[in-house]
Amino acid sequence: GRRSFASPRPRPRPRGGPRLHHRSPARRPRGDRPGPRPLPRRASALSSPNYHRLHTSRDLFSLAASRLDRLHRPDLAASLLDQLLASAPVSPGLLARALSLFPGPDDAVRAFSSSAPAARSDVSLSALLSALLRAGRIDDLKSTFKSAESSLGVAPGRASHNVLLHALVKSSELPAARKLLNEMAKKKFKHRPPADIISYNTLLAGFSEQDDAEEFEKLLKEINENKLEPNVVTYNCRMRWFARKGETFKGEELLDVMESKGVLPNYVTYNALVQGYCKEGNAGAAMRVFKRMKVMKRREGRSDLGVSVHSQTYVLLFKSLVEKERLDDALWLCNSCFAMKAAPSFEAVKGLVEGLVKGGRSAEAKGVVAKMSFLVKGDAKVAWEKIAGELSLEEGAPSSDP
Repeated sequence: GRRSFASPRPRPRPRGGPRLHHRSPARRPRGDRPGPRPLPRRASALSSPNYHRLHTSRDLFSLAASRLDRLHRPDLAASLLDQLLASAPVSPGLLARALSLFPGPDDAVRAFSSSAPAARSDVSLSALLSALLRAGRIDDLKSTFKSAESSLGVAPGRASHNVLLHALVKSSELPAARKLLNEMAKKKFKHRPPADIISYNTLLAGFSEQDDAEEFEKLLKEINENKLEPNVVTYNCRMRWFARKGETFKGEELLDVMESKGVLPNYVTYNALVQGYCKEGNAGAAMRVFKRMKVMKRREGRSDLGVSVHSQTYVLLFKSLVEKERLDDALWLCNSCFAMKAAPSFEAVKGLVEGLVKGGRSAEAKGVVAKMSFLVKGDAKVAWEKIAGELSLEEGAPSSDP
């Protein structure tokens, strides 16, 4: 038969998978390996110094390093990044990127210490400090920051100061963080760079978590006095603050302010509002915000605005809709979850099914049960089948609850 790679028919495509699978081992010597072990082979390929395409693309380097770390081969990930730094032209940006990809902080410290002086800057120093922060090594971060100029030849700039602020907030050292921010904001401290909106956002989040209304309001006032432009993180901090106070409607009003200023909301924005309304028992408002998010996502063509179906936000919204007997919205949300092949909370689905049956919608209830039974696997399937077996799916039948 004649082969056509431009054939519009999709049916022959499934054969392509096995054909590729069988062709790949044929390129290896027969005695090379005792059997197919895809993870080591993949790790070896990702770390190969002869992989030209990999070594000419920084995006591929990032992907390869991340995959190697997930394959539990941090040694190969570190080796790959060492090769990148050894072969590429000296650049503070490249060093910073590599430091952010090293699987362990010790590798990042080693790479920075052995780097050329021309590659060291506030940007690359901040990447090193961030690596220590991710590992929870706050004391090492502080000592590295303090001795950076004398031992590493780099004076900490604003990026490095912002990492230190983050570390102080994370370790609940808010008075020290506030003192550092004050020094950054005052021009008389020549060794401190001026604070930016990132500096203030870090403290806003910290004082919000501590429920410190006085400091929170002071920071907002200083942002305005210093003529700093609030960004999406600033607005998100304010929305979470209002939601925590049971005033989520004020947070929703900020959405219009953001739009007027050209600040695009993100998933954190909508999470704060949906969760706030759900905790206030206002399922209708929560669903309104959720649908507003969907409209924004379509209008902007952005894939990062969706609320994760595995998040507490989704669970709270679905549960809230069921409790308030907003069955149409709950069913729509449940079917959206099924379309993404994600199983919602069993108890919430049970409540939805019972509500549908009670409302004379047994056919839809049976459809929900069938889709759940098809979707869940393993131990979860056993647990769900037990719940499903207790459900009464015929109209007029007694509820499964005692």
